[in-house]
Amino acid sequence: MRVFFVVHGTVQGVGYRAYVKFVANKYLVRGMVRNARDGTVEILAIGDEASLRSFERDIEVYDRYGPQVFHVEKALEGEEGFPKGAREYLNFVIERGGE
Repeated sequence: MRVFFVVHGTVQGVGYRAYVKFVANKYLVRGMVRNARDGTVEILAIGDEASLRSFERDIEVYDRYGPQVFHVEKALEGEEGFPKGAREYLNFVIERGGE
C-alpha cells in the first residue's frame, strides 16, 4: 500500500523530517520525506495497512517547542493528490526538497 501525505503546521526547521524517519523505521515503512517550497512537508509511505495506520497516527505530533502538526492531507495511490510517477523505495530516506 502506498500513501502520500502533505503535513501542514510548524514542520520545517524543527527536526520533523528526522522524527518522521524515526517513526517510519519503527514501523518498517519505506518511502521518503521532504520539505516543500510552500512550508509543508511531503511524505510518501509504503507498507502494509497496519504499519501505515500506526505511522499515520504517530506523525501527527504537537510539541510545544518543536514540530506542531496542524493538519495532514492524505491520498492513496491512484487518488487525486497522489504524485504521478512516484518511485519505489527500498528503505525510508530524507530527500532534499524545496528548502
